[in-house]
Amino acid sequence: MRPILTMALVLAVAISTWAQPEGIDYNANRIVLNGDDWSSLIANLVDGRRANSKFTIVHIGDSHVQPGIVSDEVRRLLQEHYGNGGRGLISPLAMAGTNEPADYLLKSSTGVAASSRLLSSSKPAGMGFTGVAVRFPGRGTTLNIKAKHPADEFYRITLYHSPAGFDAWQGGDTLKGHRLSATATQYVLREMADSASVRLAGDASLYGVRLLGSHRGVVVDCIGNNGATYRSYLGINGFARQLRDLDPQLVIISLGTNEAYGNYSSLWSDIDLMLSSIKRECPAVKFLLTTPLETHKKGSRGYRIQTGIATVRDLIINYARSRHVPTWDFYRVGGGTGAANRWLRAGYMNTDHLHLRPCGYHLQGSLLAQALLRLLSGEDDGTDVHDLPARQPEQGPREETVGDSTDNPAIIEDWQQNSSTDN
Repeated sequence: MRPILTMALVLAVAISTWAQPEGIDYNANRIVLNGDDWSSLIANLVDGRRANSKFTIVHIGDSHVQPGIVSDEVRRLLQEHYGNGGRGLISPLAMAGTNEPADYLLKSSTGVAASSRLLSSSKPAGMGFTGVAVRFPGRGTTLNIKAKHPADEFYRITLYHSPAGFDAWQGGDTLKGHRLSATATQYVLREMADSASVRLAGDASLYGVRLLGSHRGVVVDCIGNNGATYRSYLGINGFARQLRDLDPQLVIISLGTNEAYGNYSSLWSDIDLMLSSIKRECPAVKFLLTTPLETHKKGSRGYRIQTGIATVRDLIINYARSRHVPTWDFYRVGGGTGAANRWLRAGYMNTDHLHLRPCGYHLQGSLLAQALLRLLSGEDDGTDVHDLPARQPEQGPREETVGDSTDNPAIIEDWQQNSSTDN
């Protein structure tokens, strides 16, 4: 247990130096299994440390996930304990005209001829499971790939693409591709490196690239799209089938904020459909549902609590209990009712009263990683002994005016907070 206890201490010290928001419930910061059995999952993780194998976690979400900060914090902290299997999935978000994580670079030498995003009304480049797609001009391009973190050197890349696929070269050498499926091809590069230039020829659309190193350990693949809901991912043709190519052992789903600002009447069935579709393609996979933090909505006289968040939180918790799906209740961990004001005062929430600032997402990722580490190490047994339903506030917080915002900021498709502008 000592390594995990040491890690928890390091996290606690790091978080305390950030003058975190008041009201965080560290006692509630745990994974509640709701009757599910993660013993096989934990065994796979432990066995992966002995063998040269990868343990894959896929994190699916909305604009809170798209910048990659939460997923990256989980990635770094789990890899520190269980080994670094690689950077994992990177998506051509910037090439598609939206914000992307700051720890990688993915560029085309020829630009793009067409691009598609999850919530775009038209999708001229088609659509893949990552929620974006790009098509290159002519019949090819040079794809420049760089992993900016020193520990993320790679020698294997997997291209996720439309069925036509690509031919690939590195330097003057043809790269022999191994087709994992109709929409995924894996290549072995000439050497381990933190960057590579790969010449692509073909008329296919690119959905993403996966970077893997030579070491055993954890891989955290991030799929985040601004404005996303459970239903919007269900609308991607072949989403679960393409997700199967990542071979996930654990799928973490962080959705619900956009449903809270819109229509959540079908949320229960949407969650059910998404999980069942993934389970059909990945029978051994385990799930973890997370709940959103409280936010505010703008009214005629200022900002007030978005009560739909608490309702969505309760729907997710109740669904998970009824279906024996594990949960991490960020709504409660973050402070429950009144948390949005406290995170704003501490400087952890953006002035749109919806998104977090980078320090807020780092804190969220650290808390989630702590909860996972305690469960995976056996420190926590995942039983639920003191969970209570979220209380609806009798009265909202004091109204306040903090700059301008849209009437429905949750579905701003091109929210640029935390976006990378690196060349």
